Amino acid sequence: MPALVVLALGALVLGTSELAVAGLLPAISADLTVSTGAAGTLVSAYAVAVALLGPVLTALTSHLSRRQVLVGALVALAVGNGVTALATRFPALWVARVLTGTAAAMYAVTALTLATTLTGPERRGRAVAIVFGGITVSTVVGVPASMLLGGVFGWRAVYGVLAALTIGVLMAAFHLVPEPTQAPLSSLLIQLKVLARARLLLAFAINSAVAAGHYTASTYFVALLSQQTGLGTTAASILLLTSGVSGAVGTIVGGTAADRHARHALLASLVLLATSLIVLPLVMTGPFLTWLVALIWAAAFNAFSTAAQVNVSLQAHPVTDIAAAANISVFNIGIAGGSAAGGLVLHLAGFTGITLTGAALVIAGLITSLLLPQTPETTGRLDSMP
Repeated sequence: MPALVVLALGALVLGTSELAVAGLLPAISADLTVSTGAAGTLVSAYAVAVALLGPVLTALTSHLSRRQVLVGALVALAVGNGVTALATRFPALWVARVLTGTAAAMYAVTALTLATTLTGPERRGRAVAIVFGGITVSTVVGVPASMLLGGVFGWRAVYGVLAALTIGVLMAAFHLVPEPTQAPLSSLLIQLKVLARARLLLAFAINSAVAAGHYTASTYFVALLSQQTGLGTTAASILLLTSGVSGAVGTIVGGTAADRHARHALLASLVLLATSLIVLPLVMTGPFLTWLVALIWAAAFNAFSTAAQVNVSLQAHPVTDIAAAANISVFNIGIAGGSAAGGLVLHLAGFTGITLTGAALVIAGLITSLLLPQTPETTGRLDSMP
């Protein structure tokens, strides 16, 4: 448990490092005298680094112990956050974000692998949920705390503190995270053959489509809250805070359910997610019903994310590291595509259009999942494990 707590704390710092920059863009833009649009590329740089460099570096470091990779990722994350805090020119800040994104991808994959190794196959879902829970908590605690700190001491202070916290997690990991038994290495050819399995490629496509569906609507949810419901800033913040808590609960429930039956957990979360997106525009005129649906929406998506990671891990045996990295990449591709598509759909069809478009993508993922035949790997039951 101490090792899992350390891994979750690292994920919390990672999530805050990624998400806090969006709220700090106006301050960064003014400080470095660049346009808001140019400052916004810091978000894209991070996402591209996660999507493209994560799987490549995971494959290149497969011969190293997972503990060594974890420590190296934390060192790089600390350096990335430190350079972010000290950068006086925009190009240096942009490079720092690329470094941070690369380190974050490596950390996430390695932490997931270590967590599932330490807990055993019968609890892999709960292990994934603990690591993902750190990222979820970053949206509830880390990001608001960063906004408060940045408002008082400036945006550089946020990343200075994050660099210090990363060093703290590094020291804790060095002392508390054990070296797991090293599994036999798989050759690059075997890794590529596993990743090329049709069912695994379909799983990646489903995960990307569902992530796109979620972010098609969620990217613009905050902006439309006050417009559609009349909620003030304080009420909207409370709604988002409680949604974050609901998302954390969904992460744990999704992981626990995936340990019992991964496919059932995946399908149930997809049904709830699609239903939430379909119902949302119907209740958006009333704040209370909007709040209830938002809670279900947040829990369903986080439960899906956890169950989807477990599903990929089960199907990618014995090369779960590279598959986990690829899954994180396809999620980021879905996030980028969904956010971009949502802006276009919002312009053409309004708020109802983006929620229904998001629901359509989720339903496409649900139907594809239902059409796939059930196999021992998709159940996740201990007596069916390869």
